[in-house]
Amino acid sequence: MKKYIYFTLFILLVVLIIIGFAGSQNGDNVSQAQLNSPLNTLKSAYQDIAWGTNVQKHLKILKTDLDGVSNATNNSNYTMLAVYAQYIVNDTQSAIQENDQYTVSPKLQDAQKEWRLALQDYNSAGQFLLQGANEAKNGTVGAENFQKAGTLRSSGTGHLQKASELAGIT
Repeated sequence: MKKYIYFTLFILLVVLIIIGFAGSQNGDNVSQAQLNSPLNTLKSAYQDIAWGTNVQKHLKILKTDLDGVSNATNNSNYTMLAVYAQYIVNDTQSAIQENDQYTVSPKLQDAQKEWRLALQDYNSAGQFLLQGANEAKNGTVGAENFQKAGTLRSSGTGHLQKASELAGIT
């Protein structure tokens, strides 16, 4: 799955660059002359590329966090699991805030929304993982929270895949 995230990110970035330079051809209340203006095309391409770069940056951070979770889980190290779960919560919140600062072209708006949904699910998964890790450190099982975290992680991965598809990455 980790390799899939990196592959998806790379393809997403390539598509963003291609789409950005092609320019947007959709607009509800914009004249065709305005739509095809070099300035509009350049702004749109810049935002698309900047957003894609931001997605790539946060996918790398998220991969590091998830690798830490995996390692801590494999070693039954609930202290480190709690640390990496908190990293997931913090890093996804930061990614959501940064994502919301971009105005991408109409071709990427649905992909951007799916990316945000993925981040929200990963953030919630991190919160449940943190609760479960803290319960496990205190001697209780934490199984219910771990199960919720797994379900949300899977949902986040589904949104990530959908974002890739919407961006033209299949």
